[in-house]
Amino acid sequence: MTYDTQTIDAVISRQQIVDVTMAYCRGVDRGDVAMLADVFHDDATVVSGAFNGNGKQFAREICKLVETTYEQTFHSIANQWVEVEGDGAVGETYVIAATTTRGDGAWGSTETLTGGRYVDRFERRSGRWAIAERTFVLDWARTEPSTRDMTGGMYGALDLHGTRGKADPSYAFLGT
Repeated sequence: MTYDTQTIDAVISRQQIVDVTMAYCRGVDRGDVAMLADVFHDDATVVSGAFNGNGKQFAREICKLVETTYEQTFHSIANQWVEVEGDGAVGETYVIAATTTRGDGAWGSTETLTGGRYVDRFERRSGRWAIAERTFVLDWARTEPSTRDMTGGMYGALDLHGTRGKADPSYAFLGT
């Protein structure tokens, strides 16, 4: 079976777009402003609720918000649909985000589980795919008292815990 160059380019482009979406999640969860800013073109726009405006500014502001508000954040994405046409693409990606707030609320620390979708417009400029426009669509959310401080059981001996920044174990394994 043979494939034309347009089909091959579309397959490679889809994978590069998936990588951009994964880097977005990792950038937010690790509070890595540089990684997060890199997924956006300079003139990109974001509508997220917490911040609406330029993508590069979003990267700075959301990382500040994550650092001051949350003990941890965790994004998991699935069901990614991407349609590529030349140097442009549109996509919809399902996301589940888990966050644990710092212990200042009425319940102390809280955990929120949020389900939604990223609706994106991607562009390839100078050979690099990045987000040109992102809108977050909220589908559902639930909040409850945190169980983050629970220890023992099958995780009692585990000494690797996620954290923001370069201290997270993933940087030792994956590098920067």
